[in-house]
Amino acid sequence: MNEYELKKILEKLKKNIFESNKNKSSHWLNHSENIDDILDISKNYHFGSYEEKSYKEYLYFFLRRMVFGNKIFKTKLYKKHKIIFDEMNRIIDADTIRHIFTFNSISKYIEPKSICIIGDGKLNGVLSSHLMFPEAKIYSINLSEVLMHDLVILNKTNLKIKKEVALIENVDQEDNNKLNLIPSNFKNFLLNKKIDLFVNIASFQEMRKSEIADYFKIIKNNHAILYCCNRDYKKLVGGEEIYFNEYPFNDSERIFWESCTWHKKYYSLRYPFIRKFKPDILHCLVKFSNKTN
Repeated sequence: MNEYELKKILEKLKKNIFESNKNKSSHWLNHSENIDDILDISKNYHFGSYEEKSYKEYLYFFLRRMVFGNKIFKTKLYKKHKIIFDEMNRIIDADTIRHIFTFNSISKYIEPKSICIIGDGKLNGVLSSHLMFPEAKIYSINLSEVLMHDLVILNKTNLKIKKEVALIENVDQEDNNKLNLIPSNFKNFLLNKKIDLFVNIASFQEMRKSEIADYFKIIKNNHAILYCCNRDYKKLVGGEEIYFNEYPFNDSERIFWESCTWHKKYYSLRYPFIRKFKPDILHCLVKFSNKTN
């Protein structure tokens, strides 16, 4: 992907924002009003952080180990991330570390040939998927603004996969690329793709219930395994109440279902520095069999 190709895809995504706005919950309609510079990846905009290396990294070093322990920093997947992040001059933050925990865990149960990330942020899901399962085809579906940030960050890496990127612009588009970026209004492109694994981290909890239902239909259509990590309960600014246990998990087989140990605490440079997540954050790995409609 050269600079011209990057610019063309970004332009198309920007034009598509109006269409993907139709998929936004009150949470995202509220937060997207505050986006002033859509290509400034250093801005959080409530879909993750991107922070360049600075003196803060030394402070984070101790806080991360207080929250996550030491073992995760010795894993192969962490070391692979560190190489990429050092090349980008980017700090490995808590969101990235949680993705490392997640994909280390998933790899104990499945070796997927294809993966779909629903609702990534700052490329964490795509990058972890690719580094853990380098041969897998990856689909990333999201709001157009978030895909723009993912694409800008991807272009900062030296990964070969950035030369194999396609923007999906209609549901009947050919599926010939290793990485497919899909605006949420084209979600039905994912039907009948025989995708092995879907991953959703802290994303269903911010969607309308109708959107959640649509994604579960797609997951069931693919007879896939789903990794889901979201709050037990969240009330959106528009009053919608989203419960983990009310997602349409019916017809699924539980592989595991529990409180997520790496989503218990988070750190900050402000006192008291380490806080607990409230309410509880659950995660599960479930399988939808070929008998599922």
